[in-house]
Amino acid sequence: MMIRKKVFFIFSILAIIISCNKSKISNEVQEKKVEQDHASKNIFKRTKFISKYDFDQFPVNKIETEKTILKINTNQHSFSKRYKTMIKQTYENETINFAGKYILNYWGCGSPCQVGIAINTINGKLIEIPSASVGYEFRKNSRLLIVKPPDSLNYYIEDCVYCKPELYLLDTIKNEFVKLRE
Repeated sequence: MMIRKKVFFIFSILAIIISCNKSKISNEVQEKKVEQDHASKNIFKRTKFISKYDFDQFPVNKIETEKTILKINTNQHSFSKRYKTMIKQTYENETINFAGKYILNYWGCGSPCQVGIAINTINGKLIEIPSASVGYEFRKNSRLLIVKPPDSLNYYIEDCVYCKPELYLLDTIKNEFVKLRE
C-alpha cells in the first residue's frame, strides 16, 4: 500500500510539472503570435525615390589627387568653432572624397542627428553641410550631395519625417550648399 502511495505521489508531481510546461509553452506561442500581429500592423509605407537630378549632371572640372598642407582655421564660423577637433581630425585623416577638392565628413550629434563639414583642400575654407538623420551620399567627381539618401533599392519610408531624401548642390563661388527643388 505504501508503494502505491509513493508511485501515485510521483505520478501526480510529474503530471503537475508537465501541465505547467505545456501552459508555459502555450503562453510563449501566444506571445509570439501577438508580437507578429503587432509587427504586421506597423509596416511602414516605402516609397520609390525618383529624382530629376543625378550625380552626372553636376560634374567637376578637375579632381585633385593630393590635399594641400594647410593649417585649418576652425574659427571661420560658429559651427566650426564648436567642432574644432572633428574638423582637424577630418583634414588630417581623410582623403579628397567630394566635388574634386573637398574632404566631406559627418558625425553624430544626437539621435537622430548628423552634422558635418566640407573642407576645401586648396584654400582651407570650411562649409557646413546640411544636417541629416540617416546619412549622406556623395561622389568625388560631383557637386551633388544627397542628404538622407534612400536605401540600396532606392526606397525611403514615406511616413518618416526624418527619412525623405533632400538634394543639395555645392555652390563653389558662395561656398554654401543650395537646396535643389524637385
